[in-house]
Amino acid sequence: MKIQFKQVAMTLVLSSALLTSGLPALAEGTDAAVAVTQTIAAPVYKISDNLQVTIEGVSSEKTASGVRLGSVIRIMNTSNQTLRIPDYELKVKTTDGTVYTLRPSSSNAHGVQPDSEVELTYLKVINRQTEVDLSNLSLIDVNYDVYPKQETVLFSAPIDGLVWNGNRGEFKTAPTPIKWGETFSIPTVASPLQYKTVDVTKSNSNEGVVYVVKLLVTNPNDQSETLPAIELDGKSKTNLYTGKKVETDPVDLEAGQSKYVHYAIRAEMDTVLDSINVLTSESFTQADAAGNVKTSAFTIGKLNVTMPGAAGAIGSYTYGTPIAFEKWNDVINQDLDVALVELHVTDNKDQGSKVAFAKFTLTNKGVSDIPVPAFSTMLSSSTGYDYTGARQSDVQKSIAPGTSTVVSYAFVLPVAESSDTFTMKVQNEINGQASGETKPTFKSTIASYQVAVQKQEDIHAISLYPYKLDMKDHTLTQITSLGQTIAINYTYKLQLYMDLIRDPKVLVDNNFSKLKFELVDGSGSILGSKMFPFTGTERLVNGKQTLTFPNLTTDQIQNNILVNVYEVLNTPAGEVDRLIAELK
Repeated sequence: MKIQFKQVAMTLVLSSALLTSGLPALAEGTDAAVAVTQTIAAPVYKISDNLQVTIEGVSSEKTASGVRLGSVIRIMNTSNQTLRIPDYELKVKTTDGTVYTLRPSSSNAHGVQPDSEVELTYLKVINRQTEVDLSNLSLIDVNYDVYPKQETVLFSAPIDGLVWNGNRGEFKTAPTPIKWGETFSIPTVASPLQYKTVDVTKSNSNEGVVYVVKLLVTNPNDQSETLPAIELDGKSKTNLYTGKKVETDPVDLEAGQSKYVHYAIRAEMDTVLDSINVLTSESFTQADAAGNVKTSAFTIGKLNVTMPGAAGAIGSYTYGTPIAFEKWNDVINQDLDVALVELHVTDNKDQGSKVAFAKFTLTNKGVSDIPVPAFSTMLSSSTGYDYTGARQSDVQKSIAPGTSTVVSYAFVLPVAESSDTFTMKVQNEINGQASGETKPTFKSTIASYQVAVQKQEDIHAISLYPYKLDMKDHTLTQITSLGQTIAINYTYKLQLYMDLIRDPKVLVDNNFSKLKFELVDGSGSILGSKMFPFTGTERLVNGKQTLTFPNLTTDQIQNNILVNVYEVLNTPAGEVDRLIAELK
């Protein structure tokens, strides 16, 4: 019998968009990338007047029980009536000439509806210890009504480029990998959806490292589509790591819609991934001798995506300008302007560290209240170190129309950190589960930009946004008094003359940071300290003010007292102090 076949073009759309993470680059809605089309020919074999077959993939994997060979084919009915699918045999041939017949899944369809298609799954476990090198696949129509049985080859095709080795996480003949940031479709998957790798976030935990890969999925079709059951696995130089979709609900996309999908890949500590494999998960069912149905799963690789290289230059940020977030993020309300207004780094010598304070202003441009979004932050130094921000413990619940509020973050840095320019990453927590997680511990970057650290001001121009503080003058006096016993109580009074000006457009409540005044003697010992808020009782005010420090831990009046002034932020991890002035 003469084998008939034809070639049907499948298109792989590649984008030349760079994975830059500056403000303009993260405005995903611009779609400024120039698309380059690359055509990959996928063979379609005609096995009858109205039935056509495509090979979706072949898997060869070494297991504890032997070598597992699997394959999935798709049968298409081009007629206007339902057609029966005979019990075809699917055979694979090795390079040494050995032929194996794969078993059909008991869930395989036995018919195909008009102008539609079905997938057929086949599997075979061979009791051998060495890997199998497959070279050819054939579909056979067997006539058992004659003796001897008659076999008709419907098609036979080379499969060098289709064989997926699950143990190595690679094809027998490796195709050209997809570059990070390029747009692609998945070959042989019956879905028009297009994908683009946007971001990968690496974080450490007690169990190891977690890579969260963010995909932008776009539906170019004129009807709604559902994300197919694809998987993303990580590949290092020596190991493979299984990834799981973080979102638990099905991902549905309307015509022309785009959404983000996240995959969490867990690995050992210090693992460095070289690439990402895109796979489909296949299911095979078979009844045993007792009639019990057993389901097996295997994967077939589709594409390999390289990891991003070293980050290129990104745009510098101007303080106070609205941050451009990714268009499809579901964290920042479109009527909310978020801007970074402060980033200071100071050296807290007594604590053996440096501390960075970042303040964001959130402005409601809408006509109704907007909840304060719970975004996370990360600072990345030019030397490659990442520092996670600790958000203030309490924030305003919502922002009224036409008003602004401030949310602060503290970063603890090592004393050796000397960078004066950082990459600030704004991240969101992803709601969902992966790898058994029961809370949204996965983070993904929604904005990234380069920012220069603001210089430390002198005591006459201290920025505590939305306040401007000018400590014009101060006087420290010492008072002694007799206690209830023969002990003497020592009290210090600090008289401040200062200008305290607040931006009237920004609301401040009791969640705002406070000032701590710390008395230190000539030997460096702390005599005592006291906290003063910007709101409520004992608040700091504009003009003259006297701050009292009673019952200090000292047995005599001290000379050469230094007053350290700190901005204090309460975080879930504890109090974080930023030294803003030294009063001598």
